[in-house]
Amino acid sequence: MESKKAAPGRPATMQMPRETILAHASRLFAENGYERTALRDVAASVGLSKAAVYHYFPTKQVIYDAIVADLLENLHNHVVEQVGRHTDDPSRLKAFMVAHAEFFEQHHSEFITLLHGVSGIGTAQSSRQVEVRDRYERFLRGLLSGGTISGAFIDCDVTIPARAILSMLNWMSRWFDPNGARRATAFASEYFDFFYRGLMPR
Repeated sequence: MESKKAAPGRPATMQMPRETILAHASRLFAENGYERTALRDVAASVGLSKAAVYHYFPTKQVIYDAIVADLLENLHNHVVEQVGRHTDDPSRLKAFMVAHAEFFEQHHSEFITLLHGVSGIGTAQSSRQVEVRDRYERFLRGLLSGGTISGAFIDCDVTIPARAILSMLNWMSRWFDPNGARRATAFASEYFDFFYRGLMPR
């Protein structure tokens, strides 16, 4: 009796094929650059045919957009969970910064793909990317606003420290070495100590 054939281009036996394709594509984008990575390279890395990759992602741009959107969504969820374990405003802000750094180190290649070295693609962001990015920034601004209301932080336009915090954390992707002696969370803790001195009421 003949076994039932899978639909053309569909990798029937692979566990989590979408996530696997994105993980391999992210690594290749980070290592070789977006322009120098072809869909056939992604397919070869995963061990699939190019047609199988097309089943999930019709273009390389769609792969990139999915990497970024998934990364931002998972970052948001991870940070919100960690912040929720704390009650006082300074601890919640520190938890935000440390959790962001922790997630960054765990997904280093995806962050490199997001922030650097991806030339040759359009600058337009997908609606999902914009929605998650804005939601994440609103969450941080909410933490800062809560601290100003409670008196834990100075009264200020929270947009400014929010942008500064995100800039410091994201800039780590320029110089952080995942194989180095110090973890990203240690640097984030020092960032918080430095930054909090400027937010403390006089």
